[in-house]
Amino acid sequence: MEKKKIETQQEIAVLYPVIVEIWQEWFTPIIGAKQVDFMLDNYQSKENIEAEIKRGARYFALLKEDEMIGYTAYEIKDTAIYISKLYIKKEFRGQGLMREIFTWYDNLSEKLGLKQQLRVNRNNAHSIAVYEHCGFKIVATKDDEIGNGFIMNDYILEK
Repeated sequence: MEKKKIETQQEIAVLYPVIVEIWQEWFTPIIGAKQVDFMLDNYQSKENIEAEIKRGARYFALLKEDEMIGYTAYEIKDTAIYISKLYIKKEFRGQGLMREIFTWYDNLSEKLGLKQQLRVNRNNAHSIAVYEHCGFKIVATKDDEIGNGFIMNDYILEK
């Protein structure tokens, strides 16, 4: 699997349909279509991604044989690599790609001398199991009002 850094508006525009596809497929059963649409509009819009990149977030398209199969993003926050995004299209799940991505994050973590941290919805049992299998531990719960009456009910995990 190849990781291609996303930096320009044009690259964001190419990635964006993959983001929408994954979010609608994966999160609709967990948080509902209205919250998915709200989060895509307010947290994963092209403009928001561009602003995150300008503030230091690093976005990467994940490619397999030149096909964009997902994406990941991280930021350096204090003593951690904060993995803010890690998504793979449905048809590519179960192929060991998460292990490959986490090996990349493990190497980066070791190189920078930082722990890894991420958030996951408390009802996202499959992802929680994957993260725990990859060595993450739940260290906290966090509930954030994000607007429009929606709340993110998450676990904070660290490795």
